[in-house]
Amino acid sequence: MQGYSVLKGIGSPAALLAAGFLFACAGGADSTGRGGIVAQRPLAISTPDPPPPPPAGRGGEGEIVSTVIDARPAALVNGRVVQWGELRPLLNEAAGAMVLQEVILDRVAAETLVRRGLQISDQDVEAERQMFLDALSEDADLAVRLADEVRARQGLGPQRFQRLMRRNAMLRALVRGDVRLNKSAIQRMYQMVHGPKRQARLMVLPGLAEAQAAIERLGRGESFGDVAVQVSTDSSAARGGLLEPISRADLSYPEALRQALWSLESGEISSPVLLDHGYAVLTLVREIQGDGADPAQVRPELERLARRHHERLLMDQLARQMLFQTSVTIFDKALQDNWRRQR
Repeated sequence: MQGYSVLKGIGSPAALLAAGFLFACAGGADSTGRGGIVAQRPLAISTPDPPPPPPAGRGGEGEIVSTVIDARPAALVNGRVVQWGELRPLLNEAAGAMVLQEVILDRVAAETLVRRGLQISDQDVEAERQMFLDALSEDADLAVRLADEVRARQGLGPQRFQRLMRRNAMLRALVRGDVRLNKSAIQRMYQMVHGPKRQARLMVLPGLAEAQAAIERLGRGESFGDVAVQVSTDSSAARGGLLEPISRADLSYPEALRQALWSLESGEISSPVLLDHGYAVLTLVREIQGDGADPAQVRPELERLARRHHERLLMDQLARQMLFQTSVTIFDKALQDNWRRQR
């Protein structure tokens, strides 16, 4: 599964909420995933080799429909037609698996709602959109601008964004009754929001050799940001690997990553940190002290954030479970190849 996270690194109430909004965008979440670094397990989904096409002139109705769609013009390039048949395999190869996962979640979540006798309304979907905007900024105009930036970065056009909001609303309705708060959850949320944090730059490499090579480049004097832009597979690469401040108590980051970050001195480069899908290299940018807020005074806000945080984790868990339990057979070769690569 691809990661969904936006605003990588949770360090404030706004970021905490915003990070959850995209968790189903790519079929479950870089889950509680931050910055694309949280481990993803393989999907239990069947992808057999596609069957051979029927002999010419003997295709069924599906083949006729597909042929008609493939022959439709998608664009003109210098006056010459580009047909959908030319674009479709390329689109499937580039992002087909991600979109297929979204469709799977849409369908399974809707079916599960029906089985449980639950419904969502247009107001529930709008509440998800407003929750996303509120998480980005208290300034309504700034929130809209930031939302446009996030959507552009994630490739979310109007249709995918609307489906995402509806998908989140469905999943939230399905887990709402399972949210439980306890004293430790409130205390952890206090540490996440008001406690000390560390800000890091991160790069994620596919293998140990690549991670060691990146560290050697840093040792020769290249800046961490420049190397991250060039080689990191994490979505923070565009920002030179810079993450938002991280709380030691934020369990949505891998323990190995937090442990490595809290062992560093300012400017120090970590050894490669093993993740389920690659190796992380970190450097400590700065330490941020807690704000000393009175826990009793901020408890109502902590409870709200802790509930939202637990809700988001349960939504992600449910999305993963749905994908694990779904059987899918893929017939398009390019889509199948993309699916296998994502797995």
